[in-house]
Amino acid sequence: MEQPNQKKNKPEPVTRLTHDALHDLIHFDSKFFRTLPPLFFKPGYLTEHALKNDEQKYVKPFALFVFLNFIFFIFKYGGLFTYSIDGYRNSSVMMNYFAKKQIGLHLSTVIMEDRFNTAMHFEQKEYFVIMIPIFALILQFLFFFKRRAYAEHLVFSLYFYSFFIVYLMIVPYLAIPIFWLLQNMGTDIKLLNSEAALAILVLLINLVYLSFAARRIYKENYFSTIVKSAVLSIAVYLLIAYVYRNALFFIVLHSLSE
Repeated sequence: MEQPNQKKNKPEPVTRLTHDALHDLIHFDSKFFRTLPPLFFKPGYLTEHALKNDEQKYVKPFALFVFLNFIFFIFKYGGLFTYSIDGYRNSSVMMNYFAKKQIGLHLSTVIMEDRFNTAMHFEQKEYFVIMIPIFALILQFLFFFKRRAYAEHLVFSLYFYSFFIVYLMIVPYLAIPIFWLLQNMGTDIKLLNSEAALAILVLLINLVYLSFAARRIYKENYFSTIVKSAVLSIAVYLLIAYVYRNALFFIVLHSLSE
């Protein structure tokens, strides 16, 4: 016999999540500022709260991600996620596709590259979301024996990527005065300011955040949680470097027309 609280704790289906997300996008208010502190300082809390179907005090996961994604690509720092054709030149396969498209459109190299870079600038924020369902599938695989619904993993993924976006948005600005100080002290910051250093920083922060969040939601022992969080942290980096970046190339290329 089903207990009263069992119905309450039943995970919301994807359709319900979508409906609530649209409602929040239309009625976006001060809940956003109430959502940010737990998003940053209580990993997994918002997911736990959403899965309990309590009275909604915070922004729904999809609405939060969409809003932060929009803000991120407006205020992102410098070259972060600023892809252009130059970043794909080392791939002969991609450049062959690029050349075929250029020939088909009867455009000069300069014009073709300019159109590609312009389209990339606008399209990159639209497809950042493609990593979330893949990440949720990885969660479902890693925590298969927890028998959780895919929608629950999706909620976890949306809140995590919302944190990740804010993290990517503010950390470069916080690092500027630190790099300036180190440089004025005569320290060689070339290594610290390299792409490899950024990748390591992202991996470490994600590992810590995901460890706390996964421990709260999936309630496994510490060793298992840390190992799986390390896998997830690496997955975040790989999804950006290979899935999102490469998929974006073909999406943008396909979008070009006469």
